[in-house]
Amino acid sequence: MTAPRTAFAPGRFYGAPTVERRLPGVHLAHLAATMSAEHVDEHSHDDAHFVLATHGRYETTAWGPETEGPVLVYNPPGVVHRDRFVETGGYFLAVSFGADDWRALADGRETIDALRLTGPAARRAALRLTRSLLSADAEALSLEGLSMELAAEALAPARDGDHPPPWLVLAETYLADAFDQPIGVADLARVAGVHPVHLARGYRRWLGAAPGERLRTRRLERAADLLMSGRASIGEIALASGFCDQSHLNRQFRQAYGVTPGEFARLCGRRPHVSRVQDAASAGA
Repeated sequence: MTAPRTAFAPGRFYGAPTVERRLPGVHLAHLAATMSAEHVDEHSHDDAHFVLATHGRYETTAWGPETEGPVLVYNPPGVVHRDRFVETGGYFLAVSFGADDWRALADGRETIDALRLTGPAARRAALRLTRSLLSADAEALSLEGLSMELAAEALAPARDGDHPPPWLVLAETYLADAFDQPIGVADLARVAGVHPVHLARGYRRWLGAAPGERLRTRRLERAADLLMSGRASIGEIALASGFCDQSHLNRQFRQAYGVTPGEFARLCGRRPHVSRVQDAASAGA
């Protein structure tokens, strides 16, 4: 007989909280993963929630392109999954909305699929939320506002880009492979086999960004991935990611994600010495 799947109560995960905040309609927590990959079974959650892996390699079956850098996932209430850290020592942010609260926020725009959120706006909101939650004097209004920004990224209407043309896949693959080299629109158009004007127009229509913005995104993703591993200096990472120097990376990284590379590295490698639970609700909530 097959064992029943675990259904986690709102705000509960395979993790031990280092910091928690309960606010009206949303529960925030930064957690240390407590279960090795082989012991994580298929499970679901009663709430809608977001998970941002801030340290460690995280595997997810959520719909969306695989990219480098921090993994950010949205899971609707009740969706069955087996997302997990590949190795021990993982840390993650969890942002949970009660099912009824989420339906009220969604206002008919709910999705039944788990989503992998890779856009800069979603990552920026999640990273700022992590930084604020881990600070000693986080304002409730700030935390709520950033939580709403993150929610908006999952509730945004789907673009036509859900089904991109084959030539766009070729161009994106080329960007992923040659992001650290000088690349022009003509180079992408040649690889994709389309006219440069058609390519530029297609990028804006299907991806909501110009080719240059997508190249910058690829470089930032590589920088974030290298920062998460913590094996090189920020200057070395800047050059390895295709940036001119460290200051260039600093400007672009902060503009995209709302934190500097140094702040991001600290968030990824944070090891709290003492667990601290903050609760804005009443003791009986």
